[in-house]
Amino acid sequence: MARRPGFLADLQSRRALFEVRARYLAALRSFFHRAGFLEVDPPCLVPAAGMEPHLDPFLVRGLASGQEAYLPTSPEFYLKKLLASGVERCFALAPAFRDEPASRGHSPEFLMLEWYRLRSSRRRLMQDCAGLLSKLARGFLRGGALEREGRRYELDKGLEVLTLSEAFQRFAGCDWLELDSLEAWRELARRHGAEGAEAWDENDCFSFLMVVKVEPGLARIPRPAVVEGFPAFQAALAKLRTGEPRIAERFELYLAGVELANAYSELTDPVEQRERYKRYQRERLRQGKPAHPADTQFFRAVAHLPECAGIALGADRLLALLLGESVPRVRHGC
Repeated sequence: MARRPGFLADLQSRRALFEVRARYLAALRSFFHRAGFLEVDPPCLVPAAGMEPHLDPFLVRGLASGQEAYLPTSPEFYLKKLLASGVERCFALAPAFRDEPASRGHSPEFLMLEWYRLRSSRRRLMQDCAGLLSKLARGFLRGGALEREGRRYELDKGLEVLTLSEAFQRFAGCDWLELDSLEAWRELARRHGAEGAEAWDENDCFSFLMVVKVEPGLARIPRPAVVEGFPAFQAALAKLRTGEPRIAERFELYLAGVELANAYSELTDPVEQRERYKRYQRERLRQGKPAHPADTQFFRAVAHLPECAGIALGADRLLALLLGESVPRVRHGC
């Protein structure tokens, strides 16, 4: 049989990519092992995949048993159960699954790096992020810098931290805390080109403004950027700021305008956790989606959860950004 040079070259290219990926994953693990974190291996079949309205999971069914289970949208529930048992620091480098279209920046199956610290704060997680990015820059980038679309990003110079209020003022021309009604959110979205905003809620307006104004603005910052202090309607599983209930204790990490990670000061009030679950499921039903099943073990664990902070980072997305590749390419080699 005649050889197909193009096919062979493609196989060799994939092999080279997988070798880089193996070094990258080893570097991630080394960083956390050296910091005294316990690595855990979460299950891939779970009774409940999440609770947020926007997360759409995959439901699987056994051909022989007919048993149904979900593929996890993140290892969050599992890791928080471990924290409730007294584990001080833990991390997982685990597959996650979300029923969303594949694109350059997303694969329905992807690798999530998630870590937690008991009795710690978001500021400590920011230090973790800065240290991890600096380590990766030294190992995978010439000169410790990322160059994308004519811009240079220094990964070993620490993080630029700004509040979401500052980011909105700089890049959208308005402090989001001044938006005191749904119509005010819609008007700001319309001002920046939104069509059909009259049918949007606050989350829709917020997402539009982040994508159209804030993220392009963050891309102009020449190092990794952290944006902290999100609207309460974007709290997900983060606690609200004491004395400022409009603000959730949440931050996101960006590099070159690309969202890499999402962090919380974790909600540890079991009553509020259940109330949010109910509210989020009502929202899913309003959208015509099925409600997420309740993970009763998770809710019981929250009652024993000390103060803690946690963060989820898209490991495939970060590698794709470092290499100038797509997420499906670094995940599957094609």
